[in-house]
Amino acid sequence: MAAAAATLVPPEDPKEKALMDYKKKLVEHRDVEKRLKEMREQLKDFNKQYEKSENDLKALQSVGQIVGEVLKQLTEDKFIVKSTNGPRYVVGCRRQLDKTKLKQ
Repeated sequence: MAAAAATLVPPEDPKEKALMDYKKKLVEHRDVEKRLKEMREQLKDFNKQYEKSENDLKALQSVGQIVGEVLKQLTEDKFIVKSTNGPRYVVGCRRQLDKTKLKQ
C-alpha cells in the first residue's frame, strides 16, 4: 500500500521525476508507433483499392471489340469486314490464324 501511495504522489527528487517523465514518454511513443503502423496498413489497403479502381476504369474506357463478318480478302494480311452495327472496315489479321478459314 505504501508503494502504491508513493507512485501516486509526485516525486520530489529531480532524478525520479525525470525517470517518471521518461516512462510516460516511452508509453506515449509506443502508442504513437502502434497508430502509425495501423495507418500504414490502411494506406496499403487504400492504395490497392485505388489501383484496382484505376485498372477497372481503364478497362471500361478501352476500345471495345466489334463482331463482324469477313466479306473479302484484299491482300494476304488485309480483309474487308462488315460489322453488325456499322460500316465496313479494312482490317489486318494475326499471323497465327489460318486465313483460309476466315473466308466464306
